[in-house]
Amino acid sequence: MKIYLYLYCFLSIAILADDYVWGEEFIEGDVISAETFNQIFDTLQKLNRTPVDADLVGTWSCSSVEKMSTAAQNINGWSQQGFLWVLPAKQVTMAKTGSEDNSSMISPYSLSTEAPSPFLVNDNASSGTYSLFNGMLFINGVSGSVDQYYVNLVSDDRFLLQGITSGGSAVPDFIICDSAIAVPAAPTSTTATNAQTSVNVTWIDQSSDETGFKIYRRLSTESEAIELATAVSSPYSDSALTEGQTAYYSVSAYNANGESAKSKVVSATLDSVRPTVVSTIPVDGGSTSDTTVSITFSEPIIIKCTGGGGAGEEANRCPDNPAVKLVGAGNTYYMGQIGFSGTILSGQPFVDGANPSYTVTINSDNIYDKNGNKMAEDYVFTFSDD
Repeated sequence: MKIYLYLYCFLSIAILADDYVWGEEFIEGDVISAETFNQIFDTLQKLNRTPVDADLVGTWSCSSVEKMSTAAQNINGWSQQGFLWVLPAKQVTMAKTGSEDNSSMISPYSLSTEAPSPFLVNDNASSGTYSLFNGMLFINGVSGSVDQYYVNLVSDDRFLLQGITSGGSAVPDFIICDSAIAVPAAPTSTTATNAQTSVNVTWIDQSSDETGFKIYRRLSTESEAIELATAVSSPYSDSALTEGQTAYYSVSAYNANGESAKSKVVSATLDSVRPTVVSTIPVDGGSTSDTTVSITFSEPIIIKCTGGGGAGEEANRCPDNPAVKLVGAGNTYYMGQIGFSGTILSGQPFVDGANPSYTVTINSDNIYDKNGNKMAEDYVFTFSDD
């Protein structure tokens, strides 16, 4: 029963709250901090525990769903969506009453709404009292009887009410309540990119009510992230790193109500040195009786394709703009497949005796180091085939 209830709740969120941001998907290679794990576990713990009074006390913006209600047709604010009637975003205040130590079972708490009420299909505001018991909410004084709802927690800023006894009455079947003083949604799609003299941090804003963003950074020599800076928009440029230093970044959004969860952690290494060719076999102007060509770079490189063309195996070599091109008199050969990673690029690209001499061009547009620095300029050498 509980599994079906969760599925019903989650589907209802997807239908009624298109702007609700669940968070980012993790992919292979992502760095997940202890803080992110704690956020995940806290959410799972909340979803699987019994709600307490403190979870519901506050000011909420509640939306209601009612099925096939003829009464809703004549009430301003309710609109028909398919076979359902929906009332969006009405303010609800749920407050503690009695002494500080009293629970809502000992001294029922108060509930009040603006008009029209999300707890009753009519034109008026509602007021009454409520008690919370074992995951069920009992509301008295709103409809003329005691209305009962299952309570499901989604986050600190959202809970769901599924009617138990509402049936076909004027009491809505389903109510979604979001905090009226909610913090912004967490940013997503965070990236950190080496820019040689700085690291650029970017993100996608998922909220419309943020004051700004907080950028957190942890260096590879540190155990905890610290708040590095605030920004009003993406991107942020971190120019306080030293050459070769690796940093880990996450971003949160904030407003007067508080701060969102942090985005997933991304990293980059400050690197201002571009890769270069150190040596070649054959050497420039030399000759060979073999068909092997080797190119040694100053650091590990990655081959990327900046042009298209070709299909199948040829596409992997990016023939429109190849990483290494060997041109003879009527014969052209390629070296270096997309995605190659290493310091020495070696192969047997040509047929022995097919051409007496070759000009080899290493295309700088295809050669990057692991930190994203592109080779500064093309490297050209020649050799003869004995």
